[in-house]
Amino acid sequence: MTDIAVIQARMGSTRLPGKVLADLGGRPLLDLMLARLRPAPVDAVVVATSTSTHDDPVVRACRAVDVPVVRGPEADLLARFTVALQAFPADNVVRLTADCPLADPDVVGQALTRHHETGADYTSNTLIRTFPDGLDTEVVRAAALQQAAEEARDPDEREHVTPFIYRRPERYRLVSFASGEALGAERWTVDTPADLERLQAIVARLDDPVAADWRTIVTVAGRSAVSDSPDLRVEPELDGEPAARRWRVLRRGALIGHVGLHVRSGRGSLRTDIGPADRQQAVDLVRRALADDYQVVEFEDGASAVDKLS
Repeated sequence: MTDIAVIQARMGSTRLPGKVLADLGGRPLLDLMLARLRPAPVDAVVVATSTSTHDDPVVRACRAVDVPVVRGPEADLLARFTVALQAFPADNVVRLTADCPLADPDVVGQALTRHHETGADYTSNTLIRTFPDGLDTEVVRAAALQQAAEEARDPDEREHVTPFIYRRPERYRLVSFASGEALGAERWTVDTPADLERLQAIVARLDDPVAADWRTIVTVAGRSAVSDSPDLRVEPELDGEPAARRWRVLRRGALIGHVGLHVRSGRGSLRTDIGPADRQQAVDLVRRALADDYQVVEFEDGASAVDKLS
């Protein structure tokens, strides 16, 4: 069975142009990411960028470290991934993004192991987020990715590559894997100048930024995310049901119930066993956790995902 990792990378960014080649620990951000992923248990690591001349620097940076590059449409990232599969045929694709320079090869290995063991179409640590944001790892069966490329029409499904698959748990087998800790609120991704400054400070404190595993980075970086609702809080939970996502609701550390998100063909519903006194606050906390979520197109009441979750 052949597994490849495809990293989407381009110079364009609304909030931080050129971020993929910004300095991080004395080397380009993308270069650090590629060096960290060298031990990953995949048959090839490929960078997918666009055909725009603006992304020529990405190509040069990859060639400088002997990493292959494929180029495809600037806006249609899903099509770009099919270009990668044409150049590097594989059974499974690990999707990574270049704004996550601290990507960890062991997390990639964990994702692939679970993917192979379960026979999943889609395996990730993002639907139920327990790893720091910046260790996002998705594994997709190549045949499912090809189906998405042929059938997806929604712009989000083209731009974000995998929503066509994970919006349809009735069609595709979805599997999650967790870190064992509630670390999803930690932020190690680079979208803004503040994000870059934070990662520069973290990397500067690492003895070996290339070899440091993600748990070492947690120890060095510390935990910066603080709950803004100390009385009531929610934590993601793996419940063994691949088509559902569920959060535990805690009051001062004691479990008082759950909120679950069920999705079919992009239509979602929130269900809870919380008592009426706490129900609305618990649901609001889950909605806040889903603020940047792409799985739900609309809820069963007809409200748009943006209106419902904002």
